[in-house]
Amino acid sequence: MKKTTLILLLVLCLSLTVLSAAGQAESQGTKPSELKLLVPQSPGVVDGVQAVADAYKRLHPEVTITIRSVPFNRYKEQLQIMWASNDVDDIITTGSPDISNYAYYGALLPIDDLIPVSERSQFINGAIEAVSYKGSIYAYPFREAASALFYNKTYFDLAGIEAAPLDKPWTWSQWEQNVTKVMQAAKQKTGKTVWGITFLANPGRGDFWLTPIIRSNGEKGSATYKAISDDGMTLTGYADTPQALEAYRFYQSLYTKKLAPTAEVPDAFGTGQSATFLGFLSSAHDLKKNFPDLAWGIMPLPYFKTPLTHTGGFTYAISAKTKNAAAAKDFVKFAGSDEGIKAYFDVSGSDLLSRTDFAKRYPQYFEDPYQKIFSYILQTYGEARPTTPAYVLYNSIMGFNLFLDLASGSDVNQTVQTKIKEFETQARSM
Repeated sequence: MKKTTLILLLVLCLSLTVLSAAGQAESQGTKPSELKLLVPQSPGVVDGVQAVADAYKRLHPEVTITIRSVPFNRYKEQLQIMWASNDVDDIITTGSPDISNYAYYGALLPIDDLIPVSERSQFINGAIEAVSYKGSIYAYPFREAASALFYNKTYFDLAGIEAAPLDKPWTWSQWEQNVTKVMQAAKQKTGKTVWGITFLANPGRGDFWLTPIIRSNGEKGSATYKAISDDGMTLTGYADTPQALEAYRFYQSLYTKKLAPTAEVPDAFGTGQSATFLGFLSSAHDLKKNFPDLAWGIMPLPYFKTPLTHTGGFTYAISAKTKNAAAAKDFVKFAGSDEGIKAYFDVSGSDLLSRTDFAKRYPQYFEDPYQKIFSYILQTYGEARPTTPAYVLYNSIMGFNLFLDLASGSDVNQTVQTKIKEFETQARSM
């Protein structure tokens, strides 16, 4: 009897000890918790986020982190399915142009407290704006993109043309005059007929790539430069200004003047079939790897009145339905810290960052010469894409369909007005 009583007392004491320890851990903010992360299967992203999670768990062993990856082309569909349920992934990684759409539908948690006003100058121009909706921040900007113009050095040398320096881009008029000479020289001295410009997909398409041509025909702050209303729902008076229409006509002239192909030309720039090529950082690494004998360089995107390149990329965001908001915020804050960035880069390789101050403290992550060029272009000319809760719709209608129709020769004024009406009608029905 005494033995049984002793055992019961020991069990009771142990129970009280465990409960006391749990209570103390909770009071100290170390309550065991579980975080679920959803990431797309994009090169470097899954491994990079896993490395960040591993680094975080070394500091917070009480937190269990599960990473779920989804094929890139099914990612947005999976997000919609997930948010419709009550079992959500606490943290997602997604592109900054989609943030306002998800915030519009109440799917994301505001995280203004993670990026105090005093720290916002550490991010590239437009990064915070791109992840904000109605005055609140809904994602932590992490990785960025920027476009630039690649040029064939051999053809340029044949024409005696020097490419534009990084700090002084050509206007589109200068580009056309110079590239026409380059095309003529290539024909005369090599017998090759080359295109003036090619894109990742031909004819060109996509808001990221082509809308900067249109926006550049306006001064900063003008309706043309803004491209869309502040609430992201109106294009009339923005995408159809006289300056915008002039730029659309120029874009169409690339095809009517035979400066750009109206059909796909595989590896056009790499195989010497075009004088210039609109690409981004990974394009440089692909050219170096796949076309080692090609002589090429990089210059900023040409412009009409205001030089710019679109930005935007990988961000961390928190589901509004998360049951672990405090832990999720703490993880996102860590992911955007120096230690989190280093963990990501050590595994996935260096890239373009939303935070400009990191490069100053850790230059060893930015020794790649192409990365240095694109970082300069990003910081000097970077501008967030038009922000709208209907970005998927906007990109489809105004980024793809409109430019494809213009390349095929459709009437500029009529096509622009038709696409604007189509977007505004569908956006109002969201």
